[in-house]
Amino acid sequence: MSKTAFTLFLLLAAFQLVAQQEAAPPPIYIIPDEYAEIHHAGEEALLQLKYGEALRLFNKVLRKFPDFPPALRSVGACYQMDGDFEKALEYYQKTLGHNPRFSRALYYECGNMAYKTGQYGKALQYFENFDSLKTLDYLSFTYNGAAEQQVEKEYYGQLPSSMRACHVALDSIQFLNIAEVRNLGPGINTRADEYFPFFSNDGQLIFYTSRKNDFSDENLFAGIRDGGKWASGHLVPGFNTSENEGMSTLVRDGRRMFFTACQREGVEGPCDIWEAVVDSASVFDARPVAGFANSPAWESQASISCDGSVLFFASDREGGEGGTDIWMTSREIGNTWGVPVNLGAEINTTGDEEAPFITNDGMVLYFSSTGHLGMGEQDIFMSRRNDAGTWSPATNLGPPVNTAYRELGFFLSANGKTGYFSSDRKGGYGRMDIYNFVLPQELYAGDVTYVEGFVRDSFTGVPVKATVLFEGRPPVTTGDDGRFFLCVPAPGAVVCEIRAPGYHLYRKRFDVPVWDNHIFFEMDLLLDPLFRLPVYNPELAVEQDSPPAKPYDGEVRHQVLFDFDKAELRPGMMESIDLFLNEKLAGKTIRNVEVIGFADNIGGDAYNQELSEKRAKAIGVFLKEKGITVNKIYIQGLGELDGGKPKWQNRKVELVVSF
Repeated sequence: MSKTAFTLFLLLAAFQLVAQQEAAPPPIYIIPDEYAEIHHAGEEALLQLKYGEALRLFNKVLRKFPDFPPALRSVGACYQMDGDFEKALEYYQKTLGHNPRFSRALYYECGNMAYKTGQYGKALQYFENFDSLKTLDYLSFTYNGAAEQQVEKEYYGQLPSSMRACHVALDSIQFLNIAEVRNLGPGINTRADEYFPFFSNDGQLIFYTSRKNDFSDENLFAGIRDGGKWASGHLVPGFNTSENEGMSTLVRDGRRMFFTACQREGVEGPCDIWEAVVDSASVFDARPVAGFANSPAWESQASISCDGSVLFFASDREGGEGGTDIWMTSREIGNTWGVPVNLGAEINTTGDEEAPFITNDGMVLYFSSTGHLGMGEQDIFMSRRNDAGTWSPATNLGPPVNTAYRELGFFLSANGKTGYFSSDRKGGYGRMDIYNFVLPQELYAGDVTYVEGFVRDSFTGVPVKATVLFEGRPPVTTGDDGRFFLCVPAPGAVVCEIRAPGYHLYRKRFDVPVWDNHIFFEMDLLLDPLFRLPVYNPELAVEQDSPPAKPYDGEVRHQVLFDFDKAELRPGMMESIDLFLNEKLAGKTIRNVEVIGFADNIGGDAYNQELSEKRAKAIGVFLKEKGITVNKIYIQGLGELDGGKPKWQNRKVELVVSF
């Protein structure tokens, strides 16, 4: 029922209670004309939605007649229409406390207010009481019995779904065990609307949509976490226009974003799905996605699968279940998107389904809906996909995530443990605010580890552009930087093979652990070149008839790169040391050799120290076999080396040779 219709209904009922009418029996509640006029003035203010003025007038009546039910009910109505459901329930209960037969419809309204304040058991009791009173004659409820017949009919039509919503809420509390939700605070949330949050993998960068009011456009904002608190969000520079830029989603490799663009040049419908390149908090090279994802209809609110191969989005295009539906499309050859498929009746309804979010394992979909049985204006739901690709019936997340207000735009952190969403519930900083909560284990999806791999020349360390073949998954072609990205169910393994011109066949198995995904789990694929290097022979380094080498004081350095978490020397690494010895040390008198081992910053300090020493000793043993005596080698494990370098550069041993 709209605010205006509800106000008219209340005024009609209240008028019959306080006004003298010759055609009807005397009203049960009569107050002096002076206060009856004040009450009528309050009704006029209420009709004009001037809640503060109406409250002042009704309370003036109540100060003189504190047990006057029409004024008590009207005060409750003011609070209800102003969004203060707790105070509304308080005054509705006071009204029934003074006369349980004052109004049958008021039992439903008490249940509605109890529901909106999260008192689901009490709400269910009021709804059941309202249901049990339907057998009584309407004249049993004072003058309101006749005045409320139409609204009672409407309430009885809503009663079954209202009672089911109570059961959903009570069941969710029992089985989902979501403890509490927390507001992200004033660094991000303001008096305006903030919604559609999306975070970097480490949780230190947030992108979100903000809108000042109903008449302004949507813009993309970014915020950075500083010391555990969010610094003030800011407009993403060089990205927003005078039109709408809506919900964004980052590919989990951190390098590409999908977002909603409206009414800008190149948009096919009212709003389309676009993509852009992301570098830290900067976004650039925005363009519409290629293929069939966009149409002359409205497309918005994209969510991309972990590996970037499947796109979920909302659209009101033809062929849906009604309203806005959720669709999916798969990436095809040439980086274009195929013909979208509607997710079907388990997900979509005749209402509006929007703001999809797909989990890392691709098996759980979160979305917002007005069509499924909910707790408020719009709720967040989830559905699980089985191995056959069929979606389960939608499950309401229940309280405290969903409330009697509007909840929208779910996001799950990289480790799958923290959920984020937006809500216009009371207690925030403005209208829609962004909240988070810790997921209970019942909601966990399958563990997935973000893997960042690099293909490089084992001798030079130069990136190699190549196609990597995997067992059980599609091949990946690296970029010019030799990089590729995978989402791997964990714990698990990746078996990869590379056939690159100029290199030996590469085939290796990598074990992939469960990872928190704040940083990538790295894989280094080091290809051995086909050419063979000459082997250093100290007896042949200086020919017998050659003149003695000139005395020379100096120092040369050489580094050897190791695989992740390994201390073994591969053939390509040995060859690089041989070449170093031949080119830099032939004919020279070696005075001192330092072998320094390093490790990356993944793992504990003690473990990294031990790994550094193992690598240094492996080089020392190899040098000893080449004729460089042990008493000239100094092995020093320095542990972690970070310095902001790529981690593969820290997995090394340095040779420092003085001569």
